[in-house]
Amino acid sequence: MEGSKKIEKSLQQIEDTKLSQDVEGIDSQLQRLAHEAPPFYKKKNLTRLYLLMIPGCLVPSVTLGFDSAMMNGLQAVETWNTYFGNPNGSILGVLTAILSLGAVCATPFISMVGDRWGRRKGILFGSTIMAIGGLIQGLSINIAMFLVSRFLLGFGLVFANTYAPILIGELSHPRDRQVTTSLYQTTWYLGATMAAWITFATFVIPNDWAWRIPSLLQMSPAIVTITGVLFLPESPRWLIANGKNDLAKAILTKYHAEGDEYDELVRLEFHEMKQVIEADIAANEMTWRALLTSRGNRRRLLLIIMLGVFSQWSGNGLVSKRYYLARVLETVGIASYKEKNIINGCLMIWSWICSLCAAFLTAHLRRRTQFLISTSGMLAIFASQTLCAGLFNDHGNVSAGYAVIAMLFLFYTFFNLGFNALLYSYPVEVLPYPVRAKGFSVLMFFGKAANFVNAFVNPIGLQSIGWKFYLVYVGWLVIEILGIYLYLVETKGPSLEAIASRFDDL
Repeated sequence: MEGSKKIEKSLQQIEDTKLSQDVEGIDSQLQRLAHEAPPFYKKKNLTRLYLLMIPGCLVPSVTLGFDSAMMNGLQAVETWNTYFGNPNGSILGVLTAILSLGAVCATPFISMVGDRWGRRKGILFGSTIMAIGGLIQGLSINIAMFLVSRFLLGFGLVFANTYAPILIGELSHPRDRQVTTSLYQTTWYLGATMAAWITFATFVIPNDWAWRIPSLLQMSPAIVTITGVLFLPESPRWLIANGKNDLAKAILTKYHAEGDEYDELVRLEFHEMKQVIEADIAANEMTWRALLTSRGNRRRLLLIIMLGVFSQWSGNGLVSKRYYLARVLETVGIASYKEKNIINGCLMIWSWICSLCAAFLTAHLRRRTQFLISTSGMLAIFASQTLCAGLFNDHGNVSAGYAVIAMLFLFYTFFNLGFNALLYSYPVEVLPYPVRAKGFSVLMFFGKAANFVNAFVNPIGLQSIGWKFYLVYVGWLVIEILGIYLYLVETKGPSLEAIASRFDDL
């Protein structure tokens, strides 16, 4: 019995080696053909596909951005503070953290929905729940109802935030995949910019509509997504995994080859996808256990956990857009509701511009380079910001207080280079099809769990020790740099299937 198992294992290793070599050969041809292909705007069907992705795939991230800036803005809206009894400290922490708790509670069900019913239905399911949550939030009559609405928003958010970038990556032309998947998270700032300026426009309304209007408008991105995703094709990789090869090939032919059934790139794409996905399914690689059974998958799991935690604990949860900008500005002397909202709105616009630039840089920079520049820059800026906050609070240095505000903008220049551009595009590349949805579930769990801790702890820390709380994040950023330098695997260049093959050979 033991001898037969050894023989079976040896045969499997031989098959894996042959598959790896075959995929490498195909991928080298694919890279050549993709490089030679004309840009998307010269191809009518591909252009149409990318335009359809805007409402169908790029909008879900708008909801989270809208929420973060809205909660920042509402803290500077007098009628909201009055209606809910001036929430601060732990109460404010619960109000913001409950969204992340909803997201954490949803993570066990993410892969079940998208792997069983498709990427499009995963987005549709999550967006529907978000729309319901936004409606309840705008109609809240007490703090309990407000909390329930935010839990629902978080619960639906992770489904859409998982399958939207996955669908983008699995539908995109090989030439464009790196940029299109990186563009997903940039829409976070569109939502944040909208919310920041909407709350700025409504905060002067002398009644509850000052906060109900932006709260109700939070359901609008979900409604756009619900409509837009209906016009998108399903992922060819999901179709292959579910035995719908003809439909998968038809989608690739239509959008990647303008309907040319004999196109060499599409032929190679389809062959590579089919070969790798069917081999993985035959090897029973679509289970949760598969994340731990191989050295390559264990390395992937570590990277996904790191990315989820680092994306929330880099100081971004404290210094600006994610919920507590109003409180942070108070530590450097900015108390006016109007000034807080103006700074909030300007920061969102700046961050959006930086995130777009970072997304297009992914076509030129290596992943390790982007992450290392990003984390090193954040450490330098955050340390300087901490020093300036201390000078302002302990010595009354007004110039140092203004420097803290300027450094908010510099901090997000570096944050966006890594953790906006690559937060979802890197996992799409790292995770092979069989465990892609499950890996994203892990990413969402650790990211939202880290954000939950952030959202609950940050207001308490700021209230208790003020600017000195920044020092916690200075130390953590050092850990991030070491983790990225030691463990991050380079993925720039190959197709999704070839990346998986190379990763497993490490």
